[in-house]
Amino acid sequence: MDRLSVRQVSPEGALFRVYVLSGELDIVNVGKFVDTVVDALEHGGRHFCLDLSDVTWCDNGSLFTLLGVRHAANHVGGSLSCTGVSPAVRDALVRTELGELLPVIPE
Repeated sequence: MDRLSVRQVSPEGALFRVYVLSGELDIVNVGKFVDTVVDALEHGGRHFCLDLSDVTWCDNGSLFTLLGVRHAANHVGGSLSCTGVSPAVRDALVRTELGELLPVIPE
């Protein structure tokens, strides 16, 4: 069952790709986002911003996966940041103590 929606809201081919994630960000569904980023990296995307305001659930494994995506982007001279962090994501950031490693752009 697909419980995560990943929607690109930036123009196709933009230097800075903005994605809105909605629904449950868990270890079962995070692969959908990873596939999206891998495709973008293969086509020249390097900088990613994630709007997480509509994420209703976030598990620890997903945040560690996002951290891995951030490292992959950094490795090719890119970046990954988050904005619009929902209460579920904020709780997970506190729980995992990853708030310092996954940059959140204040609203």
